[in-house]
Amino acid sequence: MVDGKHLSATEALASVTKALDVLVLAHDRGEVGVTETARELGISRSTAHRILVTLQRTGFLRHDPGQHGYSAGPQLVRMGLAAIAQLDVRRQARRPLEELSEKLQETVCLYSLDAAVVRLLDGVECRHVLRVSVPLGQELPAHVTAAGKALLALRDPADVRATLPAALPATAAGSITEWPLLEVELEEVRVRGWAADLEESAHDLHGVGVAIRNRIGEPLAAISVYAPAVRLREQDMPAVATALQETAATIARAE
Repeated sequence: MVDGKHLSATEALASVTKALDVLVLAHDRGEVGVTETARELGISRSTAHRILVTLQRTGFLRHDPGQHGYSAGPQLVRMGLAAIAQLDVRRQARRPLEELSEKLQETVCLYSLDAAVVRLLDGVECRHVLRVSVPLGQELPAHVTAAGKALLALRDPADVRATLPAALPATAAGSITEWPLLEVELEEVRVRGWAADLEESAHDLHGVGVAIRNRIGEPLAAISVYAPAVRLREQDMPAVATALQETAATIARAE
């Protein structure tokens, strides 16, 4: 809503586009002011000022006392650093993922945690006719995946409660949808160092996941092995987890 009026879809899209243009300009120039923004983007000073103030309030830009213009804010810096970290860990992980997939003859995936979901950054498919596909960029609720639970287990329980939805969504019949059960599961993951997915993300699919930590113990991402339940049995998971942990350590050493 602007000036008491609802925006149409076209107007809303135009506003978002202008805001993105301002962020690009601030990135390119290092610091931008109202007059410069209005001139470069061909908008009025009042519109430029409104966009800059909005981006400041949301943390994408900052305007410190005594500072002439607006520069990159903490939200923009955080997103940029996260993107760089994901690119780095993906590059570091590629060869170890290929080697692990060859060793286990199963699909191996690399995931990042983004609030309540995990995002597939990379993956190596096995050669079996019946295999798990790896659609890059795919997002799933973190609590239903092995990689997601491995990463959630490293976070403070109160933070997990605050981040995940109160009503936990299900993607398969085995999905955990009750908070007490999830909290018990995450505590088990903390103790043993790896997480399992027993038909929780998809029917007839099993997975094992472990977190990758940097040199000071902070989580970077997680890797997981996924296979049809008939090939990845529950009793096989500890041995698979050991192989995953060795690969995670290899990736971490390259960080």
